[in-house]
Amino acid sequence: MAEKERKEEKPAPEPASPPKDKKAGGKLGGLPMMLGVVMIVEAAVIFAGIKFMGGSPKTAGAEPATEATEAHGEAAAGGHGAAAGGEKAKEDPKKVVEITVIEFKAPNRATGTTYIYDVKIAVTTKGANKETMTAAITNRSATIMDRIRTIIAQTDPTKLGGGQEPGLETLRRQIKHQLEEIIGEGLIDEVVIPKCIPYRADF
Repeated sequence: MAEKERKEEKPAPEPASPPKDKKAGGKLGGLPMMLGVVMIVEAAVIFAGIKFMGGSPKTAGAEPATEATEAHGEAAAGGHGAAAGGEKAKEDPKKVVEITVIEFKAPNRATGTTYIYDVKIAVTTKGANKETMTAAITNRSATIMDRIRTIIAQTDPTKLGGGQEPGLETLRRQIKHQLEEIIGEGLIDEVVIPKCIPYRADF
């Protein structure tokens, strides 16, 4: 009986199996980690793919717009250059140009009777002087108006209405002298008076 009990007790060494369970448990424990790594890699690949796919249409769409914009810019620049070339062609340095100096109404009481003269004064100059003349007239407009008003107020009405001087020679000469003092000598070729209309006014 004792031998039988011993024989039956021999299978007891099975408790040594825990190491197998440990290995199996280790393998099972490493599996979630591997799955986690795989998921992270997949997420990174998906993110990179979405970013690439999401960014590429914008880039593709932006290129034609950029090309169109550049083409438009070149066309605009070309047009501007052509316009500039046209302006240069029109503003030949030697070509005579007309510049309006002033247009206003000035009183004259030299003979005791009040007249209001509706006048327009212009000058002719070379194309090379146009910018200088225009800037000077703009900057000194009040002074120019004052000087011309004074000239008209002091001039004999018979020389303003076209009676004695149909060409308004005295008025032209006086205005040119005053303008040359204000703007500078050598810039004005001629003073042009396209309008000098007197209106009698009783105050």
